[in-house]
Amino acid sequence: MKSFIYICLIGLLVIAGACDEGFEEVNSNPNQPEEVAPSAILPQIIRSSVNASVDQSYLVGNNIVQLTAKTLRVEVDIYNWNAFANITWFPMYESLRNVIALEQIAEEQEHDNYQAVALIMKSWIFSVLTDAYGDIPYYEAIAADQDINFPAYDAQEDIYLGEEGLLDNLARANDLLNTAGKTIEGDILYEGDVEKWIRLANSLRLRLLARISEKEPQLAMRNMQDIVNAGNHMQSYEDNAALEYLNAFPNQFPLIPLKTGDFDAVNIGARVVNVFNELNDPRLAIYARPENAPINASIDPVYSGLVNGSGDPDQKSRLGYPFYDYPGHQTAPDKADGIIMTNAETQFILAEAAERGWITGDPEVFYRAGVISSMNYWGVSFPYTSPEGDEVTISDFEDYYAQQEVDYAQAENKLQRIGEQKWIAMYFTGLEAWFDWRRTGFPVLEPTPNNENNDIIPIRFIYPGQEQNLNSENYQEAVAAQGPDDINTKMWLVEE
Repeated sequence: MKSFIYICLIGLLVIAGACDEGFEEVNSNPNQPEEVAPSAILPQIIRSSVNASVDQSYLVGNNIVQLTAKTLRVEVDIYNWNAFANITWFPMYESLRNVIALEQIAEEQEHDNYQAVALIMKSWIFSVLTDAYGDIPYYEAIAADQDINFPAYDAQEDIYLGEEGLLDNLARANDLLNTAGKTIEGDILYEGDVEKWIRLANSLRLRLLARISEKEPQLAMRNMQDIVNAGNHMQSYEDNAALEYLNAFPNQFPLIPLKTGDFDAVNIGARVVNVFNELNDPRLAIYARPENAPINASIDPVYSGLVNGSGDPDQKSRLGYPFYDYPGHQTAPDKADGIIMTNAETQFILAEAAERGWITGDPEVFYRAGVISSMNYWGVSFPYTSPEGDEVTISDFEDYYAQQEVDYAQAENKLQRIGEQKWIAMYFTGLEAWFDWRRTGFPVLEPTPNNENNDIIPIRFIYPGQEQNLNSENYQEAVAAQGPDDINTKMWLVEE
């Protein structure tokens, strides 16, 4: 009986093997593509990474630099920080999976423009990660196909300056992009405009070169001047790397689907309201909605900001009309974009570089261009009447610029003036305003009341607990190299 069963099993295996011959050919789906087109991957790369950046702005970035303040769950404002893994580490690394796939496909298809776009997005995403955490998995990240499931952490210096590091990849992207070459389909950021991708690559280079200017001043100066000489950086607000959202899922501004209570968890910050009132700045009416909204012609708008960490239970001015459709309120004609980088930031970087002597050029020209570019992007209109005090009316931009608190020539500390206008302009630009404050010290921020970090504004995120548990050996090596896994530990970029 056992022999009979054994013979039957052998027979079944032989039959199965025979049936398998030609199986893949017969059962292949002629309508199923054998390889994924780059145009199918690119939209998700842009959408997922930019959405993560918006979330970072809303929940952390704007609050750290006191552009906004939390009304609920105030841990961010009082410096009781965790890893912020769900808005930074995990979504950014998840986006990188598609970026690496796009890069590989573009190399196989010898499509230089897609390869360049992959390098640009890869550099931007990794720059956010390393600037937030310090040493991170970089060269071995997203390498499961190479049997690397526990990637080593790389030194931040190598991530910035090494071969195929951030700056190397952005320079290579600039060289690869070809306006006369193949098109970029699936590009929901720039609609296939190769020239704008070139300008983004070089503006990101300027951002990162400014970041390393204290560590590698000669390298930063030389490369900044080369970019200025070439003129291939952002030139106007129309070059902004800002994802224009649609009115329906999935291309929808991430704050729109929030419940009212979740949206009310963030108010405009008292510090920026005070600055806007001092400057008679019309961006106040865009960044925030009146405390007494909805309003009508019979009443004047009232704006009030929340002090970060104060625990004030009273509702202050909510975020502006472009950021949410608040029930019963007026609506903005256009919703906010998801920002990677703007021309305003680029011009302020150049203003600082010129003021410090890193590049040739008139710093006031760059500074003025930055202020104008920010106002143009946010749709500022004149005349504007300040809602506070004597209700000063600003008739036009020249009237605004002539104020002693705005005019570049009248500034006692010109670097501070650049930094303060740059801070205003970087509203909802991910974590960049925090990274920039950490480097320059501008604007001058006071630690928040009731903070739990000994009156020290934190300078990094801690690593996610999952890294400690699942990638323990490499995590421990990173901590040994960089220093304690603490919000006050100085990474390479900010070491004295």
